[in-house]
Amino acid sequence: MKTQRISKRQALLIAITSITAAVFQPIFSDFLLWSGNAAWVPILAATGFGVIVFWLVLTLAARFPRQSLAEYAPEVWGPVLGYPMVLLFLLVFYLKGAFALRNVSEFFISAVLPETPISAVMLVMLLLVAAGILAQLEGIVRFNQLALPLVMFGFLLAFLGSAPALSAWNLLPLWDKGFSGMLHTFQIAGSYMMAITFILLIYPNIVDKDKIKQEGAKTIALAGFILLAIYLNIVLFLAPSFGVTFTWPYLVVTENILIGLERGEALFMVIWTFAAFTKIALFFYLFALGIAQMFPKVKLWWVGLASLPVAAYIAIQPDNLPSALIDHSLLHQLSLLIEVGVPVLTLGAAILRKKRGAAREKA
Repeated sequence: MKTQRISKRQALLIAITSITAAVFQPIFSDFLLWSGNAAWVPILAATGFGVIVFWLVLTLAARFPRQSLAEYAPEVWGPVLGYPMVLLFLLVFYLKGAFALRNVSEFFISAVLPETPISAVMLVMLLLVAAGILAQLEGIVRFNQLALPLVMFGFLLAFLGSAPALSAWNLLPLWDKGFSGMLHTFQIAGSYMMAITFILLIYPNIVDKDKIKQEGAKTIALAGFILLAIYLNIVLFLAPSFGVTFTWPYLVVTENILIGLERGEALFMVIWTFAAFTKIALFFYLFALGIAQMFPKVKLWWVGLASLPVAAYIAIQPDNLPSALIDHSLLHQLSLLIEVGVPVLTLGAAILRKKRGAAREKA
C-alpha cells in the first residue's frame, strides 16, 4: 500500500471540517430540545473535554510514531483483545459515515428536492464518496484544504446576514430546562469533538509532527467555538421554543437571511455540501484504512468501495426521519464511550506494560 504523506496542518484542518459538518445533521434541534438556552454550557464542556482527550490521544500516538492504532493495539492488548477493540473503533467511523450519508440525503430532499427519492440523492453522494476513497488520504485532505475557507466564509456570511435580527432576549429565561438534558447534550457534542481521534490512524502519515499537541488543542478549541457560534446564532435568531420545532433550525436561519437571491439558502447548502462530502469520504476511508492496516494483504480501495453498498443499506434502514434521528442520537451517545475508551485504555495498558514503538523519525 502506497504511503500517503500529509502535513499536520492538513490533518488538523480536516478535523475542523469533520466537527463543523454538524450543520448538516440535526444535532442543534436536539440541543434546543434537551438544554434550551443552557446548551452553551455542555458545548463548552465538550470542547474542553475534547482538548483533554486530544492530548491523551497524541501521547499514545507519539509512543508508536511509525504505527497506527490498528497496528499497535494488538501488540499492546494481544490479538484476542486488540483486534476486536480496533474493529469496534473503526466501526464507529463507519456507522457515523452511514448516518451522515442519511442526514445529508434527508437534508436535500427536505430543503431542495422534495420530489426526489432519497435513494437518488444517496446514490450521487455515494459516487462522490467513492471518488474520494480512490483519491485516498492525500486527495481528501487537499480538497478539504481548498474547500474549508469557503465553508468558513459560509458560516461567517450566515452570521453577518442574520445579525440584524439577532435578539439577546431570546436567551431568557436562562436555564429554562434545568439540568436534565445537560448530559445528553454533552454526550452528543462530545462525540462530535471525538472526530479528532482519527489522528490515531493517520499519525504515521504526518510528516511534520512537531508542536502538534499545542496546535491540535487550538484546533479543537476553534471547532468548538464554531459549534457554539452556530448554536447561539440559532437561539438568538429563532429562540429555543421556536427553533426546536425544526429538524434543521440553522436552515431556517439561512432561509430568512436577505442576501438578494431567491432561495438564497441554497447558496449555503452548496457551500456546506463540501464539508459534508469531506466528512463522509474521510470516515469511510478511515474504516478501509484501518482494515488494510490490520490485514496488509487486503486492498484499501477494495474495502472502501465494497463497504459503500452496506453503508447505504444501513442508512436507509430507519423507516422515517424521526426513527433515523433517534438511531443517530443513540449512536453518538454510545460511540463516545468507544472513542474515548479505546485510546485511553490502550495508553494506560501501553504504559503499564512498557510498550513503545520505534523512535520518532525526524520530520
